[in-house]
Amino acid sequence: MNFGLAITTSFEISLEKSSLIQSLSDDLKEHFKNKNYGSSIQSFTIGIVCCSPKFDQFYTDLKPKYTKGKRVIKPDGIPFTLEDNFEYSTKLDFYAFKDARLEDGRKLLSEEILSSLTMFDKAKSRIKDFDIQKFKSDLEDYFVSQGLIKPPAK
Repeated sequence: MNFGLAITTSFEISLEKSSLIQSLSDDLKEHFKNKNYGSSIQSFTIGIVCCSPKFDQFYTDLKPKYTKGKRVIKPDGIPFTLEDNFEYSTKLDFYAFKDARLEDGRKLLSEEILSSLTMFDKAKSRIKDFDIQKFKSDLEDYFVSQGLIKPPAK
C-alpha cells in the first residue's frame, strides 16, 4: 500500500519542523509499502495542516475523499494518477507543534495521526474491503517501536 502525509504549513513553522513531518512521511511510506489491507484502498494519504489560526478559514473542509478506480489529476499542471485512493486532512495544534521540541513534535504528530483515523468511519460505507483495525494496529506498532507513543493498554 502507498501511504503518505501531505504537508501544509504556514511560514511560522520552522523548516526543521516541516522536515520532521516530511521525514515521518518518508518513514511511513517505507513501512507500509509491502503491506496490504484489502483491495479497496491502494493509496492512503493524510493531509497534515499546521497553519496559523489566521488561516483557519481556508481549512474548514477536511472531509475524507475516496476515489475508486483510476483517476488522473493535474496539481500544478503535472499529471498524477490516483487509484483506489483514500485521503483526508487533519489539523495539528498550531501553537503546541510550533513551540514543541523536535522529539515532542514527532510525538504530537503521531498522536494526531492515530486520532484522525476516525475519519475512516465517515467513508467506510463506500469502502468494502479494507481492514482498518489491522492498519491502525500496524500504525500503532510502528509508533510504539519508534518511541513516539506508549503501547496501548491491553
